Amino acid sequence: MLDFVTSYTKKRGFAPSIKEMGQRMGLAISTIHQHLMALQNKGYLQRQKNQKRGIEISSSEKLVKIPLWGTIAAGEPIHVFEEQRETIAVPKSKIPSSSEVYALRVVGNSMIDENINDGDVVLVRQQETAENGQKVVALIDNHEATLKKFYKEHGYIRLQPANKNMEPLIFRNGRDVAIQGIVLDVIREETPISIIFPEIKTETKQYKKLPLNEILCGDSIEEMRKIPDNSIDMTFADPPFNLNKKYGNYKDKRVAEDYIKWCEQWLTEMVRITKPTGSILVHNIPKWLIYYANHLNKIAIFKHWIAWDSMSTPLGKTLLPAHYGILFYTKTPKGFKFHELRSPHKKCRTCGEMIKDYGGKKSQIHPHGTLLSDVWADIHRIRHNTRRDAHPCQLPEPLLERLVLMTTDENDVILDPFIGAGTTALAAKRLGRNYIGIDIDPKYKKIVADKLKKVNYRSSNGYKYNNDAPETASKYLRNLTISENEGIYPIDNPKLTYGTKQNSKPINPSLF
Repeated sequence: MLDFVTSYTKKRGFAPSIKEMGQRMGLAISTIHQHLMALQNKGYLQRQKNQKRGIEISSSEKLVKIPLWGTIAAGEPIHVFEEQRETIAVPKSKIPSSSEVYALRVVGNSMIDENINDGDVVLVRQQETAENGQKVVALIDNHEATLKKFYKEHGYIRLQPANKNMEPLIFRNGRDVAIQGIVLDVIREETPISIIFPEIKTETKQYKKLPLNEILCGDSIEEMRKIPDNSIDMTFADPPFNLNKKYGNYKDKRVAEDYIKWCEQWLTEMVRITKPTGSILVHNIPKWLIYYANHLNKIAIFKHWIAWDSMSTPLGKTLLPAHYGILFYTKTPKGFKFHELRSPHKKCRTCGEMIKDYGGKKSQIHPHGTLLSDVWADIHRIRHNTRRDAHPCQLPEPLLERLVLMTTDENDVILDPFIGAGTTALAAKRLGRNYIGIDIDPKYKKIVADKLKKVNYRSSNGYKYNNDAPETASKYLRNLTISENEGIYPIDNPKLTYGTKQNSKPINPSLF
């Protein structure tokens, strides 16, 4: 194919179209794209975005691979760049001999007067010293990194931005500033470069038999790659929010671009392993859900954005952030599992009568509650430490029970790639579903395992199940729980006494 593109371009002065390449090679358009991507990654050609014949043959100059270590701030300092995850191909002439060189992608506009713009890639020679006026990668207090011009002056170090609208960073004696390297060259954002992602190991062995009712300790993406296609009935994820929460061995603070890229990877795996009849559910704050939805819209079918109206505290100076979101996607427009659920009417604790008037038509309403909408205000966050585990972000069990009942049947398989405190597994076991949980921290795996030992199939666990509902009631409504001594749907997690054996008396299956 490279020979054809080269000869065609040399003869006509422009590159062949994708269609012409397909006709010449006798290959499908999708296969042509795969071959072109492989040639681009190897540095043989470059491709211009959004151009019909935007293929250029690379010069004969030899290309070499150097590590791309993530992003570097050209603005306010950010957390130190991450370990190598990608490589880029650059002309060998840009790399000095006997030098360790790496690349960083620029975030920010503090160096625009040096023609280093947001999105550009800088090539950096690794060294620990710099002369005044050189552009450096500086590590501040062994914690944050920034790209600035370096000046060592009497009694202090000045990191000078190349932007007249920004102030310099001054570090007097006592502040630790370490030079990590000096900038050799800049690759403009509009200049095509060959970014080579680490190849996904095709030898990853998938399970011949699903590890049902197990908590797997490992990376969520790597563990999901072991799950066969179309094998899970419901996937639910409550990932880290990138808010610098204190998890065990996971760093909850990434550059936004890297966080979104990481999320797209595990979202893709969730869709892949979900059955055509299954559901994909993702919980997060609206800030990140808009990015999730943008990616999921390309690979799945949108159904609902559920607004979980949970109590909150005043924050900031604009609107009070009082809800989380739950994205609800499927793999097919029709034929997916969905069960009608109703939210019990609020009743007076004293007289037992419904509180809401319903416009004088109380006698006509459904006796078992109203159909659920996409705004859920009847389940609260866990507010009391006595009902919480050693985890920074624990969801209430009634929330997961509702999602499980809404989208699955008994004996179905539910997978949670960020099992955390184990809420998904607890709800699944209690409602007669199988579960697969994944967490990178062995501490949380042990917490979940201990909790699961105390949960029985439809045990009360501090709640009362509606096993006395009449036969005319929805079979799924009877699975719902009501809170302790409350006349409404549960508002918090049950009080758990793990040292006490709970009631394991089975409920008559005919009721369900």
